[in-house]
Amino acid sequence: MSVALIAVQNVVGQYRYINFSKYIIENDYLKNSDYFMLDMLSLPPEYDKQIEYSNSIRENISAFNGVDGVAYTKNSTLEYRSVNINLSMYNESMKKAFKKQLSEGKWFTSQSFTDNMPNVVICGAIFDDIPINSDIIIKLHSNKNIIEQKVHVIGKIDYPYFSADYNTISQNVSTQNFLVQANFVIFDDNKQTQELLNKYINISSLSFSYFVIYKNDCTQSQREGVRDYMDTVGSYANYDKILYNTEKEIKENIVKQMITPIFLLIVSTILLISIATLNTYKKLREHTIYYLCGCSRKNSFGYLFCEISIITLIATLINIVYVSYVIGLLKSGQMGYNQSVVDYNNILLSVVYCILTVAVTIILPFLIYRRNTPIEIYRRNHND
Repeated sequence: MSVALIAVQNVVGQYRYINFSKYIIENDYLKNSDYFMLDMLSLPPEYDKQIEYSNSIRENISAFNGVDGVAYTKNSTLEYRSVNINLSMYNESMKKAFKKQLSEGKWFTSQSFTDNMPNVVICGAIFDDIPINSDIIIKLHSNKNIIEQKVHVIGKIDYPYFSADYNTISQNVSTQNFLVQANFVIFDDNKQTQELLNKYINISSLSFSYFVIYKNDCTQSQREGVRDYMDTVGSYANYDKILYNTEKEIKENIVKQMITPIFLLIVSTILLISIATLNTYKKLREHTIYYLCGCSRKNSFGYLFCEISIITLIATLINIVYVSYVIGLLKSGQMGYNQSVVDYNNILLSVVYCILTVAVTIILPFLIYRRNTPIEIYRRNHND
């Protein structure tokens, strides 16, 4: 039963993640978009030329009349509390596309600096104790030198710490491909911030994939022109196709994965009910003697209930300890759990199962005792 409950928790975590990713992607701004994926075989071998080539493709796509913007990121690394973490720069399209990421605070406005400090949005377990509107010191590496830079926190992405990620290139893109669980410091992608960061670190814009957002008045011919170009340099998936693949993933994979743990849980529950029934009948004569010696039916019923329900309670306790341990590792940053959401709501599943199973173990002795009272058992055995 313990193994079955843990297996159910893992699948439920995956189901919650894919629905969470769908919630993030479902917004009005992205409804009018395509997800572009660059043909990796067309990239030159040199890294610098790869950046130049991918940037030229992105600029060509952005130049089409019907395109409103391209949601992409520029990335690098920085150091915080002696840990290397991700640095991302969000342009205007990224902020609109992933606005649901924010747990508290706000995205960047026209004011990208506060008291000569760049505004940032933070994400990850390492920032769990940092409140909004506080200042933190990050370290930037410049020619083997470490430069300390104070930044002002205006927004926060809380647990489960998922931020945007475009690393997946697939024929069946779904919403679960766009999030990653990691520590991030997100900057506003504007001229002022770029001038500051470029003094110390190399910020790469090696964009192999990104969302291409069309204007509201974009005509079908304009849209097809963009898509024809994307087909020559890579491939794309439209927004409706992404949502379709997400629903398909839920139905075909998540449901299939759920079958085995649910089967194990049903088998263990049926075995528990069978054991409870057999145990109650087996102890009837014994509890009749207790009754004749002065033990009340209430106490006798309580003893039977404890004997039966202890199995379920132990299995539930093991499951609660397991989930709490995983949550502790995630929140401390000692463990990553990509494509799964695990929090205390998962424990609720175990508690509900425990309550229902214990309820059955209460009803069984009660029904059996109503049909087989201690006096009737005594008379039956006395006549034998």
